[in-house]
Amino acid sequence: MKSFPLVLNSALPPTPYSLPRISVLIPTYKPNPLHLSEAVESVRAQSEQDWECIICDEPTEVDTHAMVMDYLIDDRFQFHTNEKCLGIGGNWNECYRKASGNVIAYLFQDDLWEPNYLETALKIFSENHDVGIISMHHKYQYDETLWTIDGYELVKEVQKQLLPGKQAGSEILEWWLKRNMHPNIIGEPPFVVLRKELMEEVGPFNENMLQFLDVEYWLRCLQHTNWYYENTSHGAFRVHSDAASAKNNESGRGLYDRLTVFEQLIKSLHGPLKKVAITSRNRSVQDMIEKFLHRTKQGKGVSGTGSGQVFWFVLRHPIIVTFGLLKAIFRKSRIKNLL
Repeated sequence: MKSFPLVLNSALPPTPYSLPRISVLIPTYKPNPLHLSEAVESVRAQSEQDWECIICDEPTEVDTHAMVMDYLIDDRFQFHTNEKCLGIGGNWNECYRKASGNVIAYLFQDDLWEPNYLETALKIFSENHDVGIISMHHKYQYDETLWTIDGYELVKEVQKQLLPGKQAGSEILEWWLKRNMHPNIIGEPPFVVLRKELMEEVGPFNENMLQFLDVEYWLRCLQHTNWYYENTSHGAFRVHSDAASAKNNESGRGLYDRLTVFEQLIKSLHGPLKKVAITSRNRSVQDMIEKFLHRTKQGKGVSGTGSGQVFWFVLRHPIIVTFGLLKAIFRKSRIKNLL
């Protein structure tokens, strides 16, 4: 795997006009004032002080600038309002385009970091020159009782199987594929730290995806670099009904993204790993059909966004879809008979 330049660790403030070591990127959309303030305060409280914080806000009726105005006295903070609403991936990419640090750390508008978050990430990069992506362990803060909580609890259980420290990107990719890329063991963007050089090589986030764009990006990254799992908790990811992830889960938008991700990944892989990806996709088709049938039974809608992707997938893989459907129906009938 590729080695990256040394990233020095320092708790000293940056000298005037020097480039920051770390770019903290906060994409915002109608933020909760208290949550945003707590997120920004967790940046200010970092033991590592050589950072810039770039806030890119989607243009809405909410005055986000007023919420952060007092922080802008500190030159390390920047606030930008997008000319138009760019969407989730678009705003993530807009933040990145304004970054000047060699290390990129996204922080969402309602999440929290422990004070040693950035210092720990820099130390890992300094000691592991062939690591381009770090997953920082964290807790889930449930502000409400939502049906998605089970998914986050599954993440916590599966993470117990992960070895702390550095792992080859291809090895963790194969392990993840054998689990059908479920759950997202790399983590949510506010708890994944990346080298800017890796992001330049991998390219921007896929702006056409609404729910699965972080997983799609991690899969690209793992094909270019080694991965590091920091298994000490370094913050909290808030789970609440106003979060974008909760709304997308409720609409079922991620079902279509998963198909697209598998197709793109299979095209990019070669040899034994490609065969693993194909097998994983075939198993996942059955899982997606079962989720679709379950949502339909519960009366939950499924977003029409991406339906064209499904249409073309069915045309290209009619046998896979047919077998997946039959297996899903058979499994459903078997479970019903057992009950």
